[in-house]
Amino acid sequence: MNIGILTYNKFHQKSYEILAGLKSKKYKKIVLIYSNIKKFKKRDVFFKHRPNQFKDISIFEIAKKFNLKAISIKNKKCFENLDIVLIGGSQLIPKNRIKKNLILNCHSGLIPQTRGLDSFKWAIMRNQLVGNTLHYINNDIDLGTVIHNSLTKCHPKDNLKQFASRHYKNEVNLLINFEKYLMRGKIMKLKKYPPTMRMPLKIEKNLINQFRNSWKQKYIND
Repeated sequence: MNIGILTYNKFHQKSYEILAGLKSKKYKKIVLIYSNIKKFKKRDVFFKHRPNQFKDISIFEIAKKFNLKAISIKNKKCFENLDIVLIGGSQLIPKNRIKKNLILNCHSGLIPQTRGLDSFKWAIMRNQLVGNTLHYINNDIDLGTVIHNSLTKCHPKDNLKQFASRHYKNEVNLLINFEKYLMRGKIMKLKKYPPTMRMPLKIEKNLINQFRNSWKQKYIND
């Protein structure tokens, strides 16, 4: 199988973990497809729900380490001869690059219930189930064909940091093991909600208390 990994022109932690996982499973035909990182206005965050993602290392150094080809997403032939493209990290993908059942993403929410940005946080604030969704992308926001919904397990003694770490690891593992879910995915019946934006800081400041005093009370039985 020929696999592409969408990533950035610099080291990206999630992309690297996916790559390392695929290599450990003996996948050999892998291409790194990169977009250039755009600088955004720094945003205050009360709770970081995933590890730091970027290091000042070129994508070409990563490609050299694993003896892989690195190609820009601006190249019209970047997806040529690929059977599937996994999203490690990406800027907005050009519409003319999106093809049916080609680009597979793992969204950090349960589609179609939790869509958009900061899905992990919004699910907790809304007292909804927390999980990840493996899905093909299309031109809608987190509404492409769902392959698999996966709940993130929370233990009674988990704090929010531990729960967020497990959620992130599950997200990466779903992409590494994508073939298994393409064959035997499980899809939950969920109500569709509109996509969310970044969680405002004034709401996010209540996230830890919401998790401890409300969300866990609803979903965790000691």
